[in-house]
Amino acid sequence: MAQPRRFRTANRRYRFLFWPMMAVYVAIILGTKFLIDDDKAPDWLNAACAIAATLPLFIVLYAIRRQTDETDEYTRMRYLKALRDAGLITSGLLFLVGFLQIFDVIGDIEVFWFGPVFFFAFGLARLPECFGRTV
Repeated sequence: MAQPRRFRTANRRYRFLFWPMMAVYVAIILGTKFLIDDDKAPDWLNAACAIAATLPLFIVLYAIRRQTDETDEYTRMRYLKALRDAGLITSGLLFLVGFLQIFDVIGDIEVFWFGPVFFFAFGLARLPECFGRTV
């Protein structure tokens, strides 16, 4: 079944933002890792690098939001369910890690890793639709 023009346009606009922003994100992460000495860099430079690395991620989140706005109710529902499931998985893991730390089962885990966990969970939640199944 062919997608209506509106869906193709929405998907194209999403990819037009998503892939370049991922490339910018990787370039910023690698660039700051290899070009900036963590021990000698001033705080303002570290803060600027952190903000610069976060901006492409905000744009990706905006692209997801925009794609849900530009599609029909069914597609919007699938995206929102995937976002819901990713949020549930991520918050559940946050609770688990927090309790494991409280009871001294594990050491400290960097909070940063929950962002990638969220996006990974979002991808897992959308995986069934890649195979033509809905959950």
